[in-house]
Amino acid sequence: MGREVTITEPELEDEFFPKGPASICVDGPPQRQCYTAPEGFGREPSVTLVQVGKNTPALLFSTESGGVSGFSIHFALLRPGTGKELDDLFSSDMVVSNQSQHTFWTDSAISDAPIFVTASWTYGPDEGHYGEHRYIISSYIWRPSNTVDGLYYYLEDRYMTVRKYDLDANADILASEKQEILARLSRIKAETERQKRTPR
Repeated sequence: MGREVTITEPELEDEFFPKGPASICVDGPPQRQCYTAPEGFGREPSVTLVQVGKNTPALLFSTESGGVSGFSIHFALLRPGTGKELDDLFSSDMVVSNQSQHTFWTDSAISDAPIFVTASWTYGPDEGHYGEHRYIISSYIWRPSNTVDGLYYYLEDRYMTVRKYDLDANADILASEKQEILARLSRIKAETERQKRTPR
């Protein structure tokens, strides 16, 4: 974006819990703009540049909650706003477990913008904290809304995997589920377009 990015990481109360939330600021004209994570999310903040649209770069900001063997990760997809705050392009609070994967995929047949996909574990009977689990797959599409100005990422599809995966064994959940994920999104897009064409 041609502007300097500053990340603030809070001190820890002990080895595992932050004293406050992490924040990120973008300096430079027209003014300094910042984003603060929800309370409790302050560990290991990081940021990567994502090209959402042809002329729309954004910052994918992530930070972890307190915890020992289990904790959560908060994501925000940030763009300069009109005021002193950075706008989050995720339309709802984006949180996954520490046993999770996330990625952006490009598929022009489904969306002109990259698709954001997450896989987050779900606890089943007779399962330990770590090991094999089924995962909740969530897919988000960047699109407009009739009730909100601008484009934001909205949840487009969600399902639970049939297979169990073990992240400790280096399972690539999203790669394994990619064919199913894209097939479901294609069916949703086709049905949405069919409904638009159907007279009411």
